[in-house]
Amino acid sequence: MHSRLLLAFALTAAVALPADAQETRVYRAEPGAMARAFSYGFEEDYDRAVIGVTTSSGSARDTLGVLIGSIQAGGPAEKAGLEEGNRIASINGVNLRLSSADIGDWDMSGIMARRFTREMSKLKAGDEVDLRVYSNGQFRNVKFKTVAYEDLYRTSRSRVTRIDDEDRPVIGVQLGSSGSKRDTLGVLITWLNDNGPAAKAGLEEGNRIQAIGSVDLRVNRDDAGDAMLASVKVSRLQRELAKLRPGDEVELKVYSDGRVRTVKVKTTSAYDLNRENRRNRTGSITIDGLNFGPRALTIPAPAPVIAGGVRRITM
Repeated sequence: MHSRLLLAFALTAAVALPADAQETRVYRAEPGAMARAFSYGFEEDYDRAVIGVTTSSGSARDTLGVLIGSIQAGGPAEKAGLEEGNRIASINGVNLRLSSADIGDWDMSGIMARRFTREMSKLKAGDEVDLRVYSNGQFRNVKFKTVAYEDLYRTSRSRVTRIDDEDRPVIGVQLGSSGSKRDTLGVLITWLNDNGPAAKAGLEEGNRIQAIGSVDLRVNRDDAGDAMLASVKVSRLQRELAKLRPGDEVELKVYSDGRVRTVKVKTTSAYDLNRENRRNRTGSITIDGLNFGPRALTIPAPAPVIAGGVRRITM
């Protein structure tokens, strides 16, 4: 049934479709979910115009525009004040909002994301883009310049090639993204590393992280139950952690046992925590990310990987 299909359509905002590019479609269904995903890949196309976001569609809230799933640190979108969870209602005057009559139509949801891609493909790096963005219950217009894919993601690709990623700051948790109504309370902790900073600070499985610093991680009531919005909040938590260095202290607001408390946690490096695991023979893999299958996935820049049981692919 169309109403049970969840489309995850993620693009490194935006992937421009050159005339000679070969389109690759990838269909996959994860256990327990009816799902489809598109992937578009190109060779030697690093000069295309991008703004540093991934986009997703497939929700009833697509009537507000395509969803921003993640934002690349240091990119034009971040500098312009866009955030994960915002929706792009139009680009350069071209409508990206799904009509209410098309809610639940998987093909139409994908068309809005592809329309965004097509409009981005008309631009060159350095061109100005005019977006109408929905955030915090209202629409606003934002103008800024695009950059070349190569310039924005060169550092990211270099980071992905590092096998151990030993300098990455972590707190030793795995995070859930089920699309529960309880996501209005924050991001769910599904597992902790016993040797990690979060566990030592008294956090437990089942706690929810409501905020990191001043950044709110709660899903608003209108979006409660939306798995993609839940994964967006996880992406935001990861981006905030990525701004830190191992040893930095971070302040978390944590919901547990019906109350909210403030917890200060000092991050550590993935290398040091995994070394501690080996010393204690716990065999744990230390990754602050979404929980998927028997172990958590490493989430490389620039995009999150999981959205409500659906693999989101970004090229």
